[in-house]
Amino acid sequence: MQKTFIIIFIAIIGGAPYANGQNRPSGRPPIVPIRQLENYEFLKDSSNADLNFDPIKFIPLSDDKSNYVSIGGELRTLYESIINRQDEGEGYLLARFMVHADLHLGPRFRIFIQPASGFEFFKEAPASVVDRDELFLLNLFADYKILNTSEKSLTVRLGRQELNYGRGRLITIREGPNIRHYWEGINLLFENTNWKADAFFTKYGTNRPGVLDNPIWDTEETFWGSYWQSKKSVLGNAKLDFYYLGFIDEVSQFFNVDGKETRHSFGGRIYEKQKHWDYDVEATGQLGSVGSATILAFGFFGEIGYTLNPNAPAKKRLGLKLDYFTGDRDNNDNRANTFNPMYPRQGYYRGAGALYAANYWDIHPSFNVEVAKDISLLVDWTWYWRVSADDGIYIGGSGIPLLAPTESRKKYLGNQLDFEIQYRLNDHLTSSINYAHFYSGGFVEDNPTPAEISDFLNLSLLFRF
Repeated sequence: MQKTFIIIFIAIIGGAPYANGQNRPSGRPPIVPIRQLENYEFLKDSSNADLNFDPIKFIPLSDDKSNYVSIGGELRTLYESIINRQDEGEGYLLARFMVHADLHLGPRFRIFIQPASGFEFFKEAPASVVDRDELFLLNLFADYKILNTSEKSLTVRLGRQELNYGRGRLITIREGPNIRHYWEGINLLFENTNWKADAFFTKYGTNRPGVLDNPIWDTEETFWGSYWQSKKSVLGNAKLDFYYLGFIDEVSQFFNVDGKETRHSFGGRIYEKQKHWDYDVEATGQLGSVGSATILAFGFFGEIGYTLNPNAPAKKRLGLKLDYFTGDRDNNDNRANTFNPMYPRQGYYRGAGALYAANYWDIHPSFNVEVAKDISLLVDWTWYWRVSADDGIYIGGSGIPLLAPTESRKKYLGNQLDFEIQYRLNDHLTSSINYAHFYSGGFVEDNPTPAEISDFLNLSLLFRF
């Protein structure tokens, strides 16, 4: 299986420069990470088919072209090298292959299928669930449009699917690692001229390393909720999201409490982008219970940016982030104050990804330069502190422990310097380099752990068609 994967990857990437010599015409929909969001119905008019992959993007199955299938895929290689406090280096290669078929039968019915494979090579440690799954179905769902007019639509979606909302701070596809998040269940999708809204009830997907061996509807985690997004400006020139998210984990573990976790998250997001200024602010309150303890937690995500001379060939943006996620204040008060981000991005500091949004706050300045949309450079520096000295720090949503609270009352954790260069060769092929160094301090320096990462190097090559 691994040799076959390598041969396919080399063959396709080797042909990529020829297949992708053309740039995407202005106004044409882009290729996006969540492929189910792409729509190639505009290719019904054959005069719009002017790129090399267009013949497989719209394959008519009927004379009137109301039935058609769209085919695409992705290949990604990712080299990572990690050095911990003991200066033990480890370099390994991750590879991911995904294909998909998007079948439309008339204006109301759709079936989307996306098998995926993930492999790791040269890794000394055992493969984790985010590294390897030789073959599984990332997406397999059917859509039926109950309501379908020019002004509004209502779609029911049933099956295995990816969920991604807002900035991916609480619910995301987990794009960084080899294996992405998926859920199984039902989703109602409503859209009109002003709003998009989803209401869903799902089970979180479980990955196993073999071939088509992932269980169906067999997990300890249940996830449901509703997410609303404004399509037009609501408050001045700003747009608004608001949501309710329900979460059950049958076996949850935090430092000061464990047991069945039932968590209810209520939140909102406001964001705006003008010529020079942009901002994005999100706040989430959480209630519920873990074991016999009552949940009362809070999370805040804030970002502001200023773009210097946005019409210049090289765009320069200065950014500042401030995040705050509560931790448990007292292990004897029968309250659980640790914030749980549930299904966030792989890490809230870039690269090493060793901290999740629980019991810390940070301040995070950054500088980004974008050259003609093909080359970008990002430099950022982040400082971290614990919120509560009675709680530890975590490496996973749902409270996967990293460093337990000790007698140390220090709250400072350290800081991280990060560099990232991304080069977009064309619309299909992108490469990036990311290097990060974590400077331990305070609580982390007093309580070293082999899991702590000090240096992280990441080289990636991504090809989508």
